Amino acid sequence: MLFYYGRVSTSEQNLEQQRREAAELGCERSYFDEGVSGYHIAPVERKGWKAVLAGIREGDTLYVRWLDRISRRYDELHATMGELMGKGVKVVCTMNGMEFDGLTDDPMKKAVRDAVLAFMAAQGEADYKNRREMQTRGIAIAKQEGRYRGKPKTIDDAQVKAWKAEHGATIKATADYFGISVSSVKRACAE
Repeated sequence: MLFYYGRVSTSEQNLEQQRREAAELGCERSYFDEGVSGYHIAPVERKGWKAVLAGIREGDTLYVRWLDRISRRYDELHATMGELMGKGVKVVCTMNGMEFDGLTDDPMKKAVRDAVLAFMAAQGEADYKNRREMQTRGIAIAKQEGRYRGKPKTIDDAQVKAWKAEHGATIKATADYFGISVSSVKRACAE
């Protein structure tokens, strides 16, 4: 059976490309997590990923855009891929066609597979940390030079917070009502 797993980190990002890719590949089962960090939220804590694990069996193929869709943390990705390999699943990255075959018995193929997996897992975490660090440095420099003011607010936090409380609304319903992102509502309610 062909599975597809897709994930985007924020609700502002779009899963449409991954959904189309799953359909084009002819995947019988496709699962997605939206607005879920690949660094801060473990795969086993995500609804879509749990569904993948509940259904995938030996001989099945799992397509992902890139391994970082599963996790951006080295230890989590390494353990998760080990679990998939142990189940006899083939994982295929659609961005570059790399395949990780859990059914191979050939010791050399296993060694190469595991070495590439280790490298890709380390690269995913390093990439995440590097981007965060560079962003933080860039903001600090811009603030020192008086060039950074942050994104101007388009909503009144107090109004959002009050409307949500008055209507007993969910964060999503509040975001829809004001035409803003879920993360904007969360920030407004946190202050």
